[in-house]
Amino acid sequence: MLNLCRTRVMPFVAALATALLLTPGLAWAQQPVSELPDYLDRSASSSERMTDIAIRILESVEGPPTISELLGNYSMKDQLFLPFDSPDKEDWSYWPRERAGLALALMNEPQLVLTQELLWSLVSPEGYFKLLNIMHLENFLVHYTNDGFPRSMNDYILVFFGEPSASEPWSWRFEGHHISLNVTVSEGAVAVTPSFVGVKPSPVPAGPLTGLRILRTEEDNARALIHSMSPEQREQARLAGDPQYNAYAESIGVSTFDDAPHDPYGGHFLKPRDRWQDWREQTLPAGLKATDLTEDQRPYLQAIVDEVTGIYREDIVAPYNIDIDDLYFGYIGSFEPGGLIYFRLSGSDFVYEFDYTQAEDDHIHTIWRSRSNDLGSDLLKHHHDHFHNGPADTHTHQPNANAIE
Repeated sequence: MLNLCRTRVMPFVAALATALLLTPGLAWAQQPVSELPDYLDRSASSSERMTDIAIRILESVEGPPTISELLGNYSMKDQLFLPFDSPDKEDWSYWPRERAGLALALMNEPQLVLTQELLWSLVSPEGYFKLLNIMHLENFLVHYTNDGFPRSMNDYILVFFGEPSASEPWSWRFEGHHISLNVTVSEGAVAVTPSFVGVKPSPVPAGPLTGLRILRTEEDNARALIHSMSPEQREQARLAGDPQYNAYAESIGVSTFDDAPHDPYGGHFLKPRDRWQDWREQTLPAGLKATDLTEDQRPYLQAIVDEVTGIYREDIVAPYNIDIDDLYFGYIGSFEPGGLIYFRLSGSDFVYEFDYTQAEDDHIHTIWRSRSNDLGSDLLKHHHDHFHNGPADTHTHQPNANAIE
């Protein structure tokens, strides 16, 4: 009799348990998409998703101080939220240093999760994992350097400039050693320059990831392009300077812009603050015009541009509409694998430099800038012209026709 009861009851119990387990999931699946938060709504634009997430992050630091804030004598909101016109907005940097913003180390678990969602709303899947790999190198550097700089994934920061809004401009930055993502949002459009990523070490010299080169696509395509050039093309593309000299000079504490490049578009912090915008009008040797490349060579150049902009989501970078024919390619150094090399792509608006000429032979800096729309200059000008009866001082720049000659 007992066995008979088991035979009849157990299937019923199993079916009931299965129904109970599936019901919440079924109910969730039947919810209309319109009830999902914006950052889960596939029909929402990137700007809508990031604004929704940013509002949630900002709401998380409202209210009375937490125990950690009281004991640490700090305010998460004061660190996370700055005025839209804060001078700290221009003070972006890729050094491992103290900087404005709320560090990952001070965030609670929900805030960390939302920060990852915010990054995900900005970058492509490929870009997301590139950033994570760069951050993970801090775990390597902390054991192989002793230079007094903070070395930790916890030292990356998030900061908002202005209140996240769908109607008024606002900005945010995610930054730490070898990463500086500067994002401006206005009227559904997004600007993402200056955009800096760097790597040390490259290649990774020890451990199971020995040989890993995070920025290999940009580097390898540039070297392949130079290798494919005729002697005449190479002579046109070659810039003045010696990257080996630059490495030597830096190793003895000498900085120079005359004999070799050292982040001329990215090293603004080496200059006084009143010269931080000089790069927009900076006239540098251009190199070889893209229109002088053969059909077999152009894909190398296109691959570099695609990799640079490919960090971000397609709907974000599409408005930049970068014309390959507008670009010049110039380089210094060796096109052989492992050799020191500096190269840049420059056009009327698009500027990109790849600097593998640091004091160490395992250290790379890269920067993408827009002469017209760095820190959202064009977006802000458009907003002020249409909604505030006149332009504002947003460092708006009209491309210099002689800047690349």
